[in-house]
Amino acid sequence: MAVGAYRLLHAFAGASEAWNLPAAPPGETEPGDRTEAPALKAAHPAALDAVDKQLLAALAPDGRATATDLARATGRSPAAVTRRLERLRAAGGVRFAVEFPPERLDYHLLVRFWVHADPGRLGAVGTALAAHSEIPYVAATTGVSNLVATGMFRDGAELYDFLDRRIGALPGVQSIETTPILREVKRLTSRTPR
Repeated sequence: MAVGAYRLLHAFAGASEAWNLPAAPPGETEPGDRTEAPALKAAHPAALDAVDKQLLAALAPDGRATATDLARATGRSPAAVTRRLERLRAAGGVRFAVEFPPERLDYHLLVRFWVHADPGRLGAVGTALAAHSEIPYVAATTGVSNLVATGMFRDGAELYDFLDRRIGALPGVQSIETTPILREVKRLTSRTPR
């Protein structure tokens, strides 16, 4: 038996594999606004104090908890909870995403792309991949392939078109291995901060 271990070095699109809703196909109505205001880039990750940790622990089991629920759980006012959440979001300490089963929206083909990009083009290729709505997650990694990405498509024809016209056309891409994701066992967790 052979075992390979790799390390993710840099995430280009999202800190988790929470799905983004792709653009509507040509001729269909575009879904509503799918963008979230970008978080301000902090020089260092947000430092969490005891109240922040308490707030995130209360939010972890249900990301839809109201400010009133969170206030009750933390002993703070709803206004104080709202201010803290906004501060954490702006500092990159927390982000909110909607998770949905892709097949419910007709995305029946989930794949993992293992991309080997020219070392000098790694950032450009990762950023370009992250800009595609079909790609909810891209990261630089160690190993034979230096980028890993997740893609979701309606069918094989849509995947083929993406490989042929979009990924394959990116300057700096040397090779791509595409593997189907047959079944997801786990995606997001409710791990609480320490």
